[in-house]
Amino acid sequence: MTEPVSISNAIAKKTFSSNAHLPIHEFESEVNLTDLDLFTNGQPFDQFKKMREKAPVYLHAPFFNDPEPGFWSLTRHEDILKVSSDPKTFSSQAGTGTMITLGSEDRRHPKLWRSAVDHMLNLDGDLHINLRREHMPFFKPNYVADLRIKVSAKVQSLLDDINPNEPCNFVTAFSQQLPIFTLSEILGIPEADRQKLVTWMEFLELAQYIQVEQMKKELEGQKTNEPVNTDMLEMFNNMIDEMFEYGRDIMNAKRKNPSDDLLSAIANAELEGQQLSPEFLDGSWLLIIFAGNDTTRNTLSGAIKLLTENPDQKQKLIDVPELMPNFLQECIRMISPVMHMRRTTTCETEVGGQLMGPGEKLVMWYGAANRDPDIFLNPDKFDIERANADKHLAFGIGRHTCIGKPVALMQLEESYKQILARFPDIRMSGDWKVAPNNFVHAIQEMPVKF
Repeated sequence: MTEPVSISNAIAKKTFSSNAHLPIHEFESEVNLTDLDLFTNGQPFDQFKKMREKAPVYLHAPFFNDPEPGFWSLTRHEDILKVSSDPKTFSSQAGTGTMITLGSEDRRHPKLWRSAVDHMLNLDGDLHINLRREHMPFFKPNYVADLRIKVSAKVQSLLDDINPNEPCNFVTAFSQQLPIFTLSEILGIPEADRQKLVTWMEFLELAQYIQVEQMKKELEGQKTNEPVNTDMLEMFNNMIDEMFEYGRDIMNAKRKNPSDDLLSAIANAELEGQQLSPEFLDGSWLLIIFAGNDTTRNTLSGAIKLLTENPDQKQKLIDVPELMPNFLQECIRMISPVMHMRRTTTCETEVGGQLMGPGEKLVMWYGAANRDPDIFLNPDKFDIERANADKHLAFGIGRHTCIGKPVALMQLEESYKQILARFPDIRMSGDWKVAPNNFVHAIQEMPVKF
């Protein structure tokens, strides 16, 4: 009998290639895109602009303390579209679909690293298609239409709970709660357990930062011979253990007693005739609660900022509600909640005139592509009547297009229909807070007034 599919086992044995060809662009970057603190002010759109113009295929240095080679950073819409549309040449499975690094073995969180590798986004070809097919019934029009009724009622309930005369953090009051509700309805998570997902999400957004900071502390401790405080790391590890333990328990329960929900479908899915391995169940669980929640949450919050900064567009939307679908696409384009995905070359190839050898890393910066002036006129302008707003790449493109796109758009539409009807004067009332994360645009605080 064959072993269950494992990407992490294969990748753990890999040595990724150093770059086979010299970069064709000479460019001195002003920022380090692996510096997580950089992203606490939002995405570095000014830097992306310079990269598009001077080095659209830019050879970036590796992550701090990372034994892997550097990576090619892509910032043009055209190049990212090309890479996304050719999975045979630019693989997700050969090196994971995110910027996550192999790192030294002693630096890999025993559960988090493998679960971040072993999931659907990191599969190619038939493996990806077959597992994706198991998810599809929960994102089809009829299912989403029925789900919309529940979501609409939840939006109303959340808005009912807001006191417009008191200070309000829109993230905790609304944008954090709605996606968790929707996701839990799809997954079949008991209502009593749903707030656990909120806590786990907050820790996951900080996972990369906590690990990097711990490495820095340890290196500093080696220099000074002083003991390193590990309290934060221990609390983080305990929370991660709790999250995966819950996921495995509920997946095992769904295997024994399946019901009509997405968790049951995943728990009983097969790859190459085998049930998913424990690592793949962990990865599926991680992917679901992260990707299924975080992107919608941050678009809900980010839209408040856009409407506050562009009151004319807000009024136009109120006056012409038919603009709602295009408004949502323009919000997603401007916010680009998933900031990057990664691919790995499988053969000698080229992107944007840059030659690359096999086994090299590419990182696609969606926020940069979504403000490419070759595609979007006046790309930094928020225009809810923009004719091609839906040409953004925020949901990905090709076979790996976000499967949850219909549900995300439905939640956004139901939310802003009711928010603007109930609170037409809603606006930011202070500084936002964004987590140090270069994978998702993780808005933690959004103070608002009504």
